[in-house]
Amino acid sequence: MKRLNRAIYSLVLFALLCSGCKKMFEDRPLEFMSIDYIFDVNDPSGSQASLWVNNMYNKIPFGYSRLFSVPLECLTDDAVPSAQGSGMWNFIRGGYSPVAPFDDLWGTCYAVIRSANVFLQNYQKVPWADSSIRVWLPNEARALRAYFYLELVKRYGGVPIIGDKVFESTDPELLQLKRNSFEECINYIVSEFDRVKDSLRPDATLANRTTDPNFGRMRKSIVLSLKAKALLMAASPLFNPSPTPGLTYTGYPTYSLERWKLAADAAKEVIDMGIYALEPNPYTLVLQRANTEHIFFRMSDPRTANNYTYYMSPVGFRPSNRQSEGRVSPTQEFVDAFPMKNGKFVTDPTSGYNPANPYTNRDPRLERFVFYNGAKWLRRPIETFEGGVDKPNNPTVSTTQTQTGYYSKKFCANDSNSTAFTNTIYYAETSFPPAWCIIRYADILLMYAEAQNEYSGPDPSIYATVEQIRKRAGLSPFTLATGLSQASLRDIIRKERRVELCFEEQRFWDIRRWKIAGEVYGTMLHGVTITKNENGTFSYNSKEVVKPYFSDAMYLFPIALKETQVNPSLGQNPGY
Repeated sequence: MKRLNRAIYSLVLFALLCSGCKKMFEDRPLEFMSIDYIFDVNDPSGSQASLWVNNMYNKIPFGYSRLFSVPLECLTDDAVPSAQGSGMWNFIRGGYSPVAPFDDLWGTCYAVIRSANVFLQNYQKVPWADSSIRVWLPNEARALRAYFYLELVKRYGGVPIIGDKVFESTDPELLQLKRNSFEECINYIVSEFDRVKDSLRPDATLANRTTDPNFGRMRKSIVLSLKAKALLMAASPLFNPSPTPGLTYTGYPTYSLERWKLAADAAKEVIDMGIYALEPNPYTLVLQRANTEHIFFRMSDPRTANNYTYYMSPVGFRPSNRQSEGRVSPTQEFVDAFPMKNGKFVTDPTSGYNPANPYTNRDPRLERFVFYNGAKWLRRPIETFEGGVDKPNNPTVSTTQTQTGYYSKKFCANDSNSTAFTNTIYYAETSFPPAWCIIRYADILLMYAEAQNEYSGPDPSIYATVEQIRKRAGLSPFTLATGLSQASLRDIIRKERRVELCFEEQRFWDIRRWKIAGEVYGTMLHGVTITKNENGTFSYNSKEVVKPYFSDAMYLFPIALKETQVNPSLGQNPGY
């Protein structure tokens, strides 16, 4: 464990930080590199120093199938893994602990933070010929450092802030670092974003973003969006609990309405830049990385393929003689979150919802995001009824099948009438880090709507913001009812986040920061059993799938035992 800690804080970190760029370093073995080689006083191009920052970008986490071959949403009320043998079921049924931590990025984040500090300590040694690069790169390093602190804070709460210091592996202070408070961490992250926002590469306009060779690098719009994320988290009930008479919140700050205003103002600043817009055709988001809507995007090898579509498509499809895997089973709770096309929830008796024909006249996003029984895919109807080709109930045909009657369709192209899967940007090759959108404009709009509603209650700006998304979705009418209460509008905004941003690693964090995970996730999750009748109609019956384990401790992650044993001063999050 001490060796692991030393590895995290070692001086060079080349084995970790230079992965994926071996061809660029073939002129000498990695073990012979030095800081003087990276920050070369005789290299006006700063090529190796630039690669140092590039390698920091390579550590940005990605979604899709990075956790036991399924997305993070399989630990929410939106989905479960289709394969009963998936390691994710261990966390669904047993939670996580310091011995078996989940999604543990502690070491990765601090490795990047240290890399940023090494760069900031040494970049001025390089005789940069391009004065702009000399300004941009250190500020990109600062922005990335703040982003990785944000990744830590949303998992663990307060963490140690080490400032600009570069620790030696033998420094005793390294093993005695204490955690800063959550509030101190947020203030630091926000101050760093504010510090760099005007010293980064200029943002590309809508017109030239698709031809921008540096798309994905830190810009003002990105750091402002990340700032809004940090402030929204700080304003949310998990860290900003509403006062309850007679109840003392040990360790929590006093409720602050002003936190919601700060979050709303930060999101509004991104909106007011006027350089982003919702893509009219939402399928553009899966076919083209640089577009009008993507703000912060994890870049990767530029190739496209259709591997992800094979991972997600129902198991009865074998285009090009390759078996589809149907890895993810959305829950009935998730499907029920999609309103009718008229915008009314299925629980509304005036919505027109028909339980005997449950997928008719629904929000068009349901067809885009979920494979359901009877929907068309590759020119045939999907068969998730009992004994259907996509739910054969026969291990000799398929060892994996839907647990819920549904499969996930998010990030797949529009292949209903195709004969083969279309290549998308989400190829998820194991040998290349996949592309991944971290923040898009729809998220910013919903962040603003949420924060502004919590601060002021319903106002016209909130209506207009939410209605943009509902209009693009195809709801008719897309307008909201007038005279909504703050609570009603809150419910609508939260459901819009769940549907619009599904499978984008938003729901997992949202139900925690709203502190509703125990209510919506720590309860029985359902699917549907579909029976095909002799007359060709179908019967739909609810079925229980799993009641996930959830405790209040799980609103934050445990710090891995290997970290607290090396440095007991870190302490541990409550309940672990």
